[in-house]
Amino acid sequence: MITITPGARLGTIAATGLALLSLFLGSLAFGQPQSASPLANTSWQLIEMRGISGLVQRPDNPESYLLRFRLENRSAITADCNEAGATWNHEGETLTLTRLVTTRKLCEPPSLFNFYIMNLQNTRRLRLEEDRLVLITENDMAELIFEPYVFRPTF
Repeated sequence: MITITPGARLGTIAATGLALLSLFLGSLAFGQPQSASPLANTSWQLIEMRGISGLVQRPDNPESYLLRFRLENRSAITADCNEAGATWNHEGETLTLTRLVTTRKLCEPPSLFNFYIMNLQNTRRLRLEEDRLVLITENDMAELIFEPYVFRPTF
């Protein structure tokens, strides 16, 4: 049989109360957005990629090249016949996509999959224009130009 003295009981109650308070305060902190980025919870479709050499590539179907900035700095990416995900960080004019993972299906030509994913991985800056998001890669080698994406179901 276990005997609990009144002093031990008070200590247990205090420790339990402190633990519950810590959990509550921790949940408040995690409930707040990690960044105040205007990108959070937005979706974009690629309309054009411009290379430093003057090469311009446009997808046949912009809805096949989506970039969705989710909460908690996670992104969901559609890259032609593949899906990808990454962690994003936006501060000022700086934007980076890290820990990018993707499926590697072979998409039917003409596919921009390789260029699109490579340029997303190398993104370092952004410009937010009226209805455009422009991602700029390292050393200004390429620009990816997006417009807002709005899902429209077809029945």
